Amino acid sequence: MVIVMVTMLCARATSMPVFNFISYCAAAGVFFCSWRLIGLREIYLLSVCGCLTAFALLVLQMPWEIFQTAINQAVFLMAFLLLLALLHEAAVTSTAVANCGQFLTRQPPAKRYFAVFGGSNIMSVLFNLGIISLLTPLIQKGVEKEQTDVADIRERRQLTSMLRGFSWSVAWSPTAIAPLAVLELIDGISREWWSIYGLMCTAAICIIGWAEDRWRFRHVQRSPARPRQQLKLPLLALVSFFSVLLSLVCLTILVSFFFGESFVFGLLVSCPLVMILWLWAQNHQRDKTPATALKCAAGICLTRLPENAKIMLALASSGYIGMLSAEMVPAEYLSDNLGLMSMPDYMVLICLTVVMMPFSWLGVSPIMMAVFFGSLLGSLPVLPVDPTLAALAISCGWALSMTTSPFATVVLMVSSLNGKSPLQLTLGWNSVFSIMATLCLCVIFFMLTGGR
Repeated sequence: MVIVMVTMLCARATSMPVFNFISYCAAAGVFFCSWRLIGLREIYLLSVCGCLTAFALLVLQMPWEIFQTAINQAVFLMAFLLLLALLHEAAVTSTAVANCGQFLTRQPPAKRYFAVFGGSNIMSVLFNLGIISLLTPLIQKGVEKEQTDVADIRERRQLTSMLRGFSWSVAWSPTAIAPLAVLELIDGISREWWSIYGLMCTAAICIIGWAEDRWRFRHVQRSPARPRQQLKLPLLALVSFFSVLLSLVCLTILVSFFFGESFVFGLLVSCPLVMILWLWAQNHQRDKTPATALKCAAGICLTRLPENAKIMLALASSGYIGMLSAEMVPAEYLSDNLGLMSMPDYMVLICLTVVMMPFSWLGVSPIMMAVFFGSLLGSLPVLPVDPTLAALAISCGWALSMTTSPFATVVLMVSSLNGKSPLQLTLGWNSVFSIMATLCLCVIFFMLTGGR
């Protein structure tokens, strides 16, 4: 895993083929060493990889360059997940992150939805899926002293707001996998405007989710008023968290500017640097030298990273499938027959968003669909819509699929932590919200394109 990360970064920085070759071999070694962890989902994805490869090689007789592009995409996603996992592991040991999580889940009812939605949305930038494993036990602990019916309702409302907040972070977060995967595939995307549009969409969805939550539970009787302990704002914890976030953004910009590379490369280089700085800050009072931080970093690389193996295998396989399958589809022929060039821009954006949801019900990973559509649009000589808005629509489709599909990784993770079924978390708790969010996006896309 360490070799995959290092050689992929070297390949990006130097464009030397030898680093690409080493990273491919290392990734194959990781797959081989992880065979004990392979479950039904991984068997399904690897089988699809094998079938697509055989079809492309024997029937379509595709050149090696196409397979190399697909392999490169898979290795990139594998390395990216591992580099993000470094930040996650540093966040796990941070008392500041734990204090922020406790503060969010103990908010009074009037503020709780916005606190949990906004907190999980922002904290996922550094914590990624780890925010789910952090907040879910805190939510369960916060309701354990309530009456059974009241506890169930409070737990449901907080879990749905957490799930929605995390899902919609992909629309704007600089560390979300969807934007970075699409950013590599479509030329002409403005990452700054993408984040601005994504924040606008997220704010609108947050308000809609709050309104749906209030309407759904409008007839629920409030529990008898009890004296509440005054919550003290964890100012130091918040300052620490946002300092790390600011350091990540600044380092990313500096590295991108210094090397003349993309935002993606700057972020990949910044992740291990920020991890070392964060670990050193956590242990600074006990050890003034960076020796302890380096020791902790070595421990993370050697003992903690393998715990991400299953998600990593699924992500890499999805990237390979998405890239290879997009090469099999004649993009221009499909665009002409669907009439994308003559279709209004807002309709193209709506279709890009909505079409990802039914595919997610087939067990297709959202990253697979993001890579597929990104590759498909990137291969067109002329895009039917603005590339930044196309990327926004793809990431919004990803966000919607995470609250509608029982196969989404975040849904499966919440289900395993609290015992609720994936169908209950999606269709049972979020069906009305997802419909309202989709209608809201239709209005937003119409406004962003000026009705064209």
